[in-house]
Amino acid sequence: MTGRTLQRRANLTDRLARGGPRKLLAIDGGGIRGVLSLMVLAKIESMLIEESKRPDYRLADYFDYVAGTSTGGIIAAGIAMGMSVEEILAFYVDNGAKMFDKASLLKRLQTQYKSEPLALQLKKVFGEETTLGAPEIESLLLLIMRNATTDSPWPISNNPFAKYNEVGRPG
Repeated sequence: MTGRTLQRRANLTDRLARGGPRKLLAIDGGGIRGVLSLMVLAKIESMLIEESKRPDYRLADYFDYVAGTSTGGIIAAGIAMGMSVEEILAFYVDNGAKMFDKASLLKRLQTQYKSEPLALQLKKVFGEETTLGAPEIESLLLLIMRNATTDSPWPISNNPFAKYNEVGRPG
């Protein structure tokens, strides 16, 4: 990730405290087909850059909440981190074949997450220690995971005001 060249945007808490309507971007999964979503998002980002007259304008500046599942979650995380669509697309082009290797379900369950090719590539892009509470995340982020034990959806978010994200909440 190349990072932003101009001063950082207001932090997430300040952004959430502002009133007014919110803009949500939801991105579906689909493996390497995420490139199609990225082509549409590239056009939107280019229109926003042209309208704002700011070459550093990113989708994270426009969308208050970015959500995704599977490959859409990877794209959503990149957007929420302030990456340009071009940077996310380069990640897909460089890593797509390694990331979306069709492993059997049993093999995936036996493999530790930290050693999977996808996890290793994501750590390189987002940072080894980056968490949902990282200050680098510029918009709300909702990731829909799959609970491997129940095969049910498992939504996780970085919303600091969410009921289950309260620091003082008993475990």
